[in-house]
Amino acid sequence: MLRLGIIGAGGIASLHTHNILSGKCPEVQLTAMADRKESRREWIRATVPDAAVFCEGSDLIASDTCDAVLIATPHYQHPTLAIEAFRHGKHVLCEKPAGVYTLQVRDMIAEADKHPELTFGMMFNQRTNCVYRKAKALIDSGALGEIKRMIWVVTDWYRTQSYYDAGAWRATWDGEGGGVLLNQMVHELDYLYYLFGQPKSVYALGGINGNLGIDVEDNLDAIYRYESEQGTFPVSVHADFYQYPPSRFVKVVGERGHIIVDLLKAEVTQAVGDEVTVIPYPDFARNDMFIEELKLFIDCIREDTEPAIPLADGIVSLKMALAARKSMETGGVIDEFTGTV
Repeated sequence: MLRLGIIGAGGIASLHTHNILSGKCPEVQLTAMADRKESRREWIRATVPDAAVFCEGSDLIASDTCDAVLIATPHYQHPTLAIEAFRHGKHVLCEKPAGVYTLQVRDMIAEADKHPELTFGMMFNQRTNCVYRKAKALIDSGALGEIKRMIWVVTDWYRTQSYYDAGAWRATWDGEGGGVLLNQMVHELDYLYYLFGQPKSVYALGGINGNLGIDVEDNLDAIYRYESEQGTFPVSVHADFYQYPPSRFVKVVGERGHIIVDLLKAEVTQAVGDEVTVIPYPDFARNDMFIEELKLFIDCIREDTEPAIPLADGIVSLKMALAARKSMETGGVIDEFTGTV
């Protein structure tokens, strides 16, 4: 049984808490939680009465109440808390993004490398998505031949004012460090990296198009280029899908055919030559991805082996997001992803 401490008790942490308490992760015992808000600490005491409760994540880490921590705090705290946890001998699973500055994330990864006995991973749950996993298997099989291009459309991340009002840190430069690039699209950037590796350059346009009172970007159109292929990304969190039909699909085009991955329909369509195959996933549930990611983390701890689905470290997706932002700000193509923004 793995003793787990969760740092942060907001929206995503409450989902993880519910999954654990409902028995969906029987290998985990939730033994500690921390949050700076008294109202959330009261929620912890009422919801997880047997858990130790802390105000600061640092105090939870320094205690002997858990073997691993799940970090679910605002973005800037992710590297700092992860480094503290490694130094106290605790496994770390951290919510995305890895951080806001690449220098801090590099320090976090360097500290993780000093502790090979500990498991470290970022919560990029799209990697465990059965629909996306099928797409990766088809691409890796070589059935499409050399990949030429990809189109990734994401407009179902719509966020209301109540979402932003739920936390004073949301949609601010000081609190969140970015908008759709760091908060939502970073999932897709991680999966893009998982499918095709690190791109060579990016050109992006974007800004604030919605009517909500936010400081950070809420839409983006980007082109990521590789050696021979390119990927086009239109993403938005201001398109109200109560008024307009939402979309989340990927089309990958190769020299011999293409696949279309539609997450909202939960199906993969493969077209090679004259043969078209539709592969449905009728039992797909998004919440399962969070559970599978946590189970993947636990398996790594127990088996001390590399998993079939690698746990992300988050540095490449952060560099891809920051390069896109830099392109938006300068109006030019960013040709390298090795900077320390």
